[in-house]
This record gives sequence, structure tokens and C-alpha cells, in this order.
Amino acid sequence: MKKLEKQSAITFVELPATQFGVLNGEPACDFYSAIKLPSRAIPVLAAVLKADGWTDVEEVNPLYHGIKGKLSARNFSRIFKSDALLISSITRTSLQSMELADLYRSKNPDGIVIAGGPDPTFRVADWLEHVDIVVRGEGEITIRELMEELTKERQDLRTIDGISFKENGVIVETKDRKLMTPEQLSAVPHPYYDDVIKKKVASMVVESSRGCPNNCDFCSVTRLYGRAYRQKSKEYVTTELEEIEKIGSYSFFTDDNIAANQNETIGLLNEIRKRSTKKNKIAQITIAAAFNENLLKALKRAGFLYLCVGIESIVDKTLEFFGKPYRADRIKEAIRIYRKHGFWIHGMMIIGGDGDTKETIEETQEWIGKNLDSVQLFTPIPIPGTRFYDRMEQEGRILTKNWYLYDGQHVVIRPKNFTPYWLQKKIYRMYKEFYSLKNGFLRNFGSRKMGRSMLFSFYANFMAKEFFKNPQLDAHLEFLRSVG
Repeated sequence: MKKLEKQSAITFVELPATQFGVLNGEPACDFYSAIKLPSRAIPVLAAVLKADGWTDVEEVNPLYHGIKGKLSARNFSRIFKSDALLISSITRTSLQSMELADLYRSKNPDGIVIAGGPDPTFRVADWLEHVDIVVRGEGEITIRELMEELTKERQDLRTIDGISFKENGVIVETKDRKLMTPEQLSAVPHPYYDDVIKKKVASMVVESSRGCPNNCDFCSVTRLYGRAYRQKSKEYVTTELEEIEKIGSYSFFTDDNIAANQNETIGLLNEIRKRSTKKNKIAQITIAAAFNENLLKALKRAGFLYLCVGIESIVDKTLEFFGKPYRADRIKEAIRIYRKHGFWIHGMMIIGGDGDTKETIEETQEWIGKNLDSVQLFTPIPIPGTRFYDRMEQEGRILTKNWYLYDGQHVVIRPKNFTPYWLQKKIYRMYKEFYSLKNGFLRNFGSRKMGRSMLFSFYANFMAKEFFKNPQLDAHLEFLRSVG
């Protein structure tokens, strides 16, 4: 493989979701695409290489570095002349990312293409048809060791844990890399954000922990980050938070569960309270945290106004179907407590599990309208790397592997108790009703949340016109109609 030098041109790319998964295609229409956040992985990995003495490292995220969310001529020029192209991808962006890798190879046959992220980790064979090396799992240590190995005259990739590559046409997988310790996570350089990102971004991201003890069937977190919950040091997190608060108006904590270790989280929140200057913080959290009064108080004092809660369902049979470790009555009580304490609750719900019927979905819709401030409705998505994917594959229920549809918004499996077409249409009717301006007004009439509720409903109502009417969805509806 080509020998690199510390002066070699290294480019990180993370592409946005597009309709039909086309490289530089029209933007996808969904919640994630409407809320533009900076990349999670590539600013950290770029910082790692810069700290290691690599002098020509650039990040390319079309949402910020491109034109109207697409790669520009300048972006393509930088990519094609790079000695190494490093791509980060999730499942829904895999097609356009592979297409970019192929295009790079055609323009720069001697260049090296490396892919990492959840999708390459779980679909190694598919990715190695397009790239030279796949980095599996956590990449901060792996990328440092891998890039150092590539500077040698005689390279031996087998010495690098956590990678996959081809040798004489045969896939070689080195042993899995051990999960990083809290001390190692706290020693990683803080993310590098260039001037373009600093100028254009509105909301910034920060990570205080990795891993989740729940291990739900539909979630890839434990396969990627383990069930061991690892928290970064308070000093590391607060230092990073101080820096990103100089850039964005909101701080979104990307931890899949910020409070898996509640006592440690309280300590972190107390430190954040001392050093943070802004109150607009958002965190993902589970039901369990609602029953810790001290934790709730610490969250409020630290400026966390918005909580994203993975509710999934209020139907016990559906919770069991997804391997969720909670009961419906416990979930309802937790949401009541969160709202009582004044948090804005963004509920994340999966509609269409095997325990759902048309009747339970109607009951769920009524409960959502009365108990959540905002909602995100997911279809059951079998993400590669999860037990749910394996089960749906074995049962022959996966309808399509058009990966650009794996965003939680499109029905891609055959439900048990209704047709895929009915479920798709029902979810969009639920969205439209919840985010109608009338319901936005009634939901928090007379409360301190009313202004925020109306603004959010107005924005969501406006975006719904694109969410519910675009070429990709139209084509998928026709497909679902055809499968019965």
C-alpha cells in the first residue's frame, strides 16, 4: 500500500443523507436532516492526527463546507488530490459514501481509502468492495496506529487491532480492539472545528460518555460501544463544553444515555453548573433517571431544558418484542415526573412492533398528544449489527435493503398486524396531527412552554410539507402498495 508521510494530504469526509442515496443528490427530508449538527466523528479524528504531527488534514462536511449542502468543485478537488481519504458513514449514508470512494479510486488510483463508523463496522465485506481498509468500532486509537503504520516502508497491517482489509482477495480481520478506558477517552484531543464550521453552525455536540447497559434488540450501541458505561472526566467534558459554547447557541450531548451512572452524572452536572454560561442544553436520557430527584434538580441547575427520551412504546407486548427493559406504566409515570419538573420532553417512539394493533396505535396516538412536547415517530428499523436485524432477516420480513431508507422514517419490514402501506400512511397522519398548529397551541396552553411549543409546531408544520411529499417517499409508497 502507498507509503504516507506526515505531510501527506489527509481528508476526512462525512456525507449527509440524500434522497435515494445518490452522491450529491437532493437532501433527505426528515427530522435529522432538518436539524443540522456538525459531524461527531471526524472533528475528533482530525484532532487526533493533528496532535500526532500530520500537517495537512482537512474535514469536508457538505452541510458546512459545500454549497447548499452538496459537495462543491473545491471539495471534490481536495478529495481527489488527497493521499488518503477517510470516510465516516452510518447505514443511511452508505450508498453515497461508497460511490464517493469509487470515484476517488478512479481519479486517484494510488490513494488510500479508509472507512469507519457504525455501518462499515457491521458490513465489512460490502465496504471492502469499495475501500482499502475498514476501521471497526472505536477509532481514536486505531486511526493513530494505522496511519503511523502507513508511514513505514514495510507495512504490516496485521499488527493493528480493530481493522479489516483484503490480502490477495481474501478479507483479513485483525482481532477486535479493546474498548477505550475512561482514562483513554479523557486523553483524546478535543474535536477540531475549522473556521467554516465555527461560522455556520448553530448547535454544537459534546460527548461525556459511551456505552449503554440496556442492550435493546433494535439498538447497535452495545455492539459498537459495549454495555460497559464509560464516562469521561469532569474536567475533560467541561473544558470541551466551555469551548463549544463559544461557537453554538445550543449544546447537544450525544451520549446515548447521559445518566446510566446517576451518581457520577450528578457530579458532572454540578461541575457544568459552575463552568457553563448557557442554559440551552439537550441530552438523551432513559426512563430510569426520572425517579432520582437529585439528578433531576442537577439537570435543571446545569441548564438542561430539553430531554430526548427513548420511550419506544407504551404497549407492554411491543416493549418485550424490542427487548426494552421497562413496562408501560413505569414509562408513563416517568414522563409525568419529567414534565412536572418543567423539562421539554421529546419522545422517541417506535410504531408498528409486533405487540401493536390498530387499536393500540390509536391509544398511543392519544397518549402522545397529551403527554409529550415533541415527538419523533420511528418505524421498526433493522439496522445491520443488531439482534433485531438478525431476527427480521431470519424471519424473512425485511422488505428492502435500499439502505437510504433506513432512517426510521420509512417502513422496511413487514409488520405483524397490518400492511406496510397502512403503517407508513398512519405514521405520517400521526405526525401531521401532532404538529398541527391547533394542537401545538392546545398542548401547552397557558404554560411557560407555550411560546416554545408554538414555534416548534410552526417549524415542524412547515417542514412536514417536505417530509410528507418528496420523490423518495412517493416511490417508497408505491413500492409498499405493491408488496401488499
